[in-house]
Amino acid sequence: MSYELSISLRYLRTKRHGLFAVLTTLIAIGSVTLGVAALIVTLSVMNGFRADIQEKTLGISPHIMLFGTENESAVALKILKSRVEGVAGVESSAPFIYGQTLAKSGKAAQGIVLRGILPQEEFKVTGVEKTLIAGAWSDLEGKNAQEKIVILGRELARNMGVSLGSDLLIFSPSESAPMGAMGAIPKVESYKVGGIFQSGFYEYDSNLAMVSLENARRLMSVKGATAIGVKTRDLSRAERISSKVSDAAGMKYWARSWQSMNRNLFQALKLEKIVMTLILTMIVLVASFTIISNLILMSIEKTRDIGILRALGASRGSIRKIFFMAGAILGTAGIAAGTVLGILISEILKRTQLIRLPQDVYYVDKLPILTQWTDVAWVVVGAFIITSISSLYPARQAAKVDPVEAIRYG
Repeated sequence: MSYELSISLRYLRTKRHGLFAVLTTLIAIGSVTLGVAALIVTLSVMNGFRADIQEKTLGISPHIMLFGTENESAVALKILKSRVEGVAGVESSAPFIYGQTLAKSGKAAQGIVLRGILPQEEFKVTGVEKTLIAGAWSDLEGKNAQEKIVILGRELARNMGVSLGSDLLIFSPSESAPMGAMGAIPKVESYKVGGIFQSGFYEYDSNLAMVSLENARRLMSVKGATAIGVKTRDLSRAERISSKVSDAAGMKYWARSWQSMNRNLFQALKLEKIVMTLILTMIVLVASFTIISNLILMSIEKTRDIGILRALGASRGSIRKIFFMAGAILGTAGIAAGTVLGILISEILKRTQLIRLPQDVYYVDKLPILTQWTDVAWVVVGAFIITSISSLYPARQAAKVDPVEAIRYG
């Protein structure tokens, strides 16, 4: 251990001004601790939001959607599917129909998003199979595909006041609907509620209804499929693979990745994370001023000691190093305590789920937490740089003390 470090530690342990000096040291360490902990918890929450929304979005939606398939025959769709699945990086694909219509049950009526699927093919593309909480997907396939069965999102079923076995009227938005005195007369079909799903993503759970692909074709007046959903082997490469899918499919088709379809949402989350990081970094900056004031008080208190050290041959650089090390020790103690506290709070929130959220506002019903060690590392490094820089000024001022004056008047 160098003598500068030894003196720094002794100065931090022994102070003449008793309680006040101890209090200023604790405030300096505590301020940095709170700033670092707040940064880690906030970043964990922001990461959790992004990961949770991404997981739930991809639980219902495919990685890539290939559009332009509305008028394709069953044979043409099969050929198109094989071309898409031949693209490097593509794992599987499934056709589906997607459109907006109206549903009614008793006095309750609501606009819904209707989705027609082939369950066994859909399961290979999305995680929808795991979302069912009542009923059976088999009602939408095989011999049951012609049966008028609908599977609703949990919130949608609640809003419509229906449960398993209830009847639900679904209006067909057909362009060939007959005209009446009040305009077009929509076709209405009665469906039985055969299942309820819960994705955990409010937008889906409150608006989405699923029927067999065959029934959806009739309801939505679509010959082929609205789109072909594609699952990639690496979802992070979906943007690049989507352009290859478009090329493989042909000129009249176009593909969009999950990133491009949800760009606004994820960009907003990214921007919010950056803004919150900047705001909370200001807390660490303010906390660094307590280190500056602590070191200035220490240099005033140790003026005579500085003079003696200089008289014994200590250089200005050594004096500067002593006080810089003292500041670095205070900062490191605060950073270490803040890191432990931040990770601990994040884990408690993650395990206990103490904070519940309104799902219609935040998309999710509980506070999601995901602590990324890269973020923790950046916080630690950033906080150390800030606290170290804050130690430079008082260290330089202490080194400027004249040894003769310090011994005479110290």
